[in-house]
Amino acid sequence: MRIEPYDAFAYAYDKGLGERFFRAARRILEQLLTRYPTSHKTHLDVACGTGLALEFFRTRGWKTLGVDASLPMLSLARARGTVVAGDFRALPLRRTFARITCLYDSLNHLKDQSDLVAAFRAVSRLMDPDSLFFFDMNHPDIYPEIWGMKKPFIAEGPQFRLEMATAFRKRDATGLALVTGWAVLPTGGRVEIHERHEQRAYSEREIVDALESAGLLPVEVIDFDPYNEAETLDGGGVKLFFVCARR
Repeated sequence: MRIEPYDAFAYAYDKGLGERFFRAARRILEQLLTRYPTSHKTHLDVACGTGLALEFFRTRGWKTLGVDASLPMLSLARARGTVVAGDFRALPLRRTFARITCLYDSLNHLKDQSDLVAAFRAVSRLMDPDSLFFFDMNHPDIYPEIWGMKKPFIAEGPQFRLEMATAFRKRDATGLALVTGWAVLPTGGRVEIHERHEQRAYSEREIVDALESAGLLPVEVIDFDPYNEAETLDGGGVKLFFVCARR
């Protein structure tokens, strides 16, 4: 079987960034599930990545499903729950779910407002009047603060190394990341990583407008600081965590 560089990125991302983020996300999810209880334990994770949220819900007795467009990510997520391939702007599902999540600032990868609205509409179609949608997006202030740093971010372990050199292009509110490194995969030898990623910085007003266009209403917006970075920044916050219902 041919091993692609994105397989190595998926593995290194899971070990170096995914697990680190989810330690903080787990705490906020536990709080929200207590604050907004439901007897209908059906869960969908949109842009599920390597499936850490699937495992979280499944081990708490939920019937859970993950959707992601990346086959290498899904190959790792399958060990943690049931998954299907699909674009989160046109989710390939017809039933509703009590709780829907979209984590890891995945929605910031949609660089056009119309794509963000399409993703929210796709989620809205899978919600009933009692459903809730939990998602996080980067606070716009972190892009010049964090993505504009001269030193790269490095995550490494015995089986991987990731180095992320970032920049922020103010004219179109775009964050740019060049990801290099390597990973030693369980299914093969050492694979080099060379990835380019882009994100869009959305203001809270732009996010709320997109939600309203999709028929969704923010119930709660939480300042979310998964890496305890807020005190070191001059801006307004790190992430915005939304709880939304259908209008």
